[in-house]
Order: sequence, then C-alpha cells, then structure tokens
Amino acid sequence: MAQVILIESNKTMNDLLSVNLTTYLGVDLIHRKNATEATNLLAILPSIDLIICNANVEGEESANVINEYLIENHLEISLIVLGGNVKKPTEHTISIPSDKDWEKVVQTSAQVLGINEDVLAKKAIPDYVAVPVRYFLNLDTSNCDVFIRIKKSPTEYQYVKRIHNGDAFSKESIVRYGEQGLEFFYVPKEHHKNFAIFLSNRLVEKMDSPNLDETQKILLMGESYDIATKEIITLGFNSETIQLTDTIIENMVKNFEKSPEMSGLLHKVINSKTGSLYQRSHMTSVVACEVIKNLKLGDQSANEKIAFAAFFHDIMLTEREDLSKINSFEELEKAQLSEADWDLVFNHANEASQLIKNHPEAPVGADEIIRHHHGAFNGKGFSNAIEKLPDLSKIFIISHHFVLELIKFKETGGEPKPVTEELFRRYPSPDVAIIIKALERTLKKKK
Repeated sequence: MAQVILIESNKTMNDLLSVNLTTYLGVDLIHRKNATEATNLLAILPSIDLIICNANVEGEESANVINEYLIENHLEISLIVLGGNVKKPTEHTISIPSDKDWEKVVQTSAQVLGINEDVLAKKAIPDYVAVPVRYFLNLDTSNCDVFIRIKKSPTEYQYVKRIHNGDAFSKESIVRYGEQGLEFFYVPKEHHKNFAIFLSNRLVEKMDSPNLDETQKILLMGESYDIATKEIITLGFNSETIQLTDTIIENMVKNFEKSPEMSGLLHKVINSKTGSLYQRSHMTSVVACEVIKNLKLGDQSANEKIAFAAFFHDIMLTEREDLSKINSFEELEKAQLSEADWDLVFNHANEASQLIKNHPEAPVGADEIIRHHHGAFNGKGFSNAIEKLPDLSKIFIISHHFVLELIKFKETGGEPKPVTEELFRRYPSPDVAIIIKALERTLKKKK
C-alpha cells in the first residue's frame, strides 16, 4: 500500500482529498499540519511514496520547505504542490495551479503512484458521500438514510445510521451534532444526487414561503448563500446550485423592491445572524439599486444585473472571508500576506468574472460589473480611476465601498464619520461625483 503525506489546512479540501485518495487509490494517508511535522516524519520514514502539500499553509511556505529538505537529503519523493510552485522545482515536483482542484490532485496522484485508468475504472465508487452538517439546518426530514462515519482503524471507517429515510428531526438535534464537533453526515452514493435536488428544492420552497417575515427570510437567504457559494467553488455549477442561486438573487431583488426604506432593510441585514460575505452582497445590491432608482438609470433588468454581480463578486474568497475586507492596494500591501494569498486577492475579481461565464442564466454584463468591482478594468488589483468604466460598474463600486465602511464601523466601533467624504476623496472625477451625490440624497431621504 502506497504511503502519502497530506498537508492541507482547508477542512473542506482536506476531507475531499482524504475520502477520494483512500477510497479510489487505496493509499495509506498520513495527515500532517505543516512542513516541520512532515520533515520530522520523513527523517524516520524516508520511504514515503508521495507528498501532497499546499504551496502556503498558514503563512508558511510549506512546499518550499519540504522541497528543500528533499533536495538536501537526496530523497526522490514526488511532491504535488497546490496553488503555486516551489522556487527550485525538480523532476519530482508537480504544480497544480488551483488549490481547489481536488479531482486533478487525485488524477495526478494516480499517475505518480502508477495506478492507470483501467485500474481506476475497476475500483469501487465510494459507498457514501460527505454532506456538511449545516446543510440539514433548514430541513426537518430527509429523502434518504443519513449516516455518521466512525474511524475503526487508520484505513477503515464504519458508517452508522442516524437519520432514517422519511424520519422527522428538529433543528436543535442538528445543532447538537455540530456542537459535538461533527462536520459531515454521509448519504449513500446512489441517493446523493436526489438528496442534492431535495435540499435545493426545500430551500427554494422556504424562501418562497409567505409565512416567513423579512428577518427570517434574510437569515434563510444567508444560510442558503453559504451553501450555494461553497458548493459552486467545490463542484462547479449544476442544476441544483443554479436553481438555488437564482432564487436567492430573485429574493434579493424582491426584498429591495418591497422595502419602503433602504435604511431599514440595511439595518436588518447587517444585524442578522448571517456571514459577512452574504451581508456585504445583499447590502451592496440594496444600495446600488437605490442609487440606480435615484438616478433613473435603469429598470428591472439593471436591478437583476446588480443583484447577480453582488452575489458572485467575492465568490473566489468564500474560504477566506478575512481577505474580502481588503479594498485598496495599500491595504493589500499592509496585510503582509503569503504570495498565494496576495495573488488570490489581487486576481479574485477577474477570476470570479470568468467563473460566472459558466452560469447559463447569467445576465449579460454582470461579469463586467464583477470584473470592475475594485476599479481595475481587467479585474486585477485596485484602481481609483473609475470614470471610464460603465455606469453600472461605477455605481456598484461606490455602493460596495460604502457598505464596506458600514460593516467596518459595526465591527470596530469608534466615532462615526461621513463615508461620502471618503468617497469624494478617493474617486474625484465629476462623473463619479454625480453617483456619490445620488447616494447622499438617498441617505438623507431615508433618515
């Protein structure tokens, strides 16, 4: 049995790789937290067959450290590097540009270990598929049996049924599982697709329910946003994630159109028990649509375009919510990020705009707004010179900046300051001043 070291701090990616490497390739998988732990193991176990490592782990250039160790100790062990490359690549180093492409990792590992496609094809598909516990928080029953996984030995798991097909359960019971440290339930492989459809349909039904008040709907939308964005990043677009995202975006537009006052809706969103990425998306959509209405620049299609862009603009930062607060090149430089994280922030607008081109129902021009949302025409980095960008892009940038400042004030407190003064200073062109003044009128009108 081949022995493989895995160093991956992202829990979702770690679980995906663990399940697939052990099930499909049958390897003896050894988890290590960082380069130091890995090299300490190599000192006593130099016969390892493969090392899989993220280029940077929690600020450490882990792949470089391990690669240097392999070179210095003349160890001919293959090293798969995720999300970057090493400074001194050898014939044994393999770089995979995306640190989320788990399928490529499994495929490359099979090649390194000499497992050909015929052997892979004969291997059994995993009997169970992992489903995050949080997905069950908005369900009260399941359309299939649901299991928990218990480790029997380093290579064996036992699956114990916890929810029977058709059984009712409470949200409190699911919360208790989470409090006990459980991150995943498991569903039988033959029921996974139907379960995904069932979950998506239930979320859509709940969002469309007339029995939910606005606060409950915002909370549900926030939870659904979290599920949808993580699924899209991990698995891409499919009919279920498309249906779910479309419903959330549709409800974001409806919320704005039904709300008599922008300030009231913003207050409900920012004080809801939802993630900051969702709050920023929803609030940016509300502010931008209000400015559009004030300037008489658009119609229903403009609102839909803005809401779509607001939903997806930071999707590449789904697993790094802390990085989504960076809103200028100066802030990026001061953050003292690893090379991989720096690149992630610098390129996230462009990469998000490319991603949504795979969405079959994306409104024309939404990708352009996403690409421009930090002011750079090509979606790389930050720019204050936004006067030549399309009107909807400029409105989105101003709204996004305004919302960032609101959330920052809520999180850090201190003396309130007029946000629009900062906007006038940062974006001084006359064309943009018209948009900022429209925002000022909106704020005064809604007080």
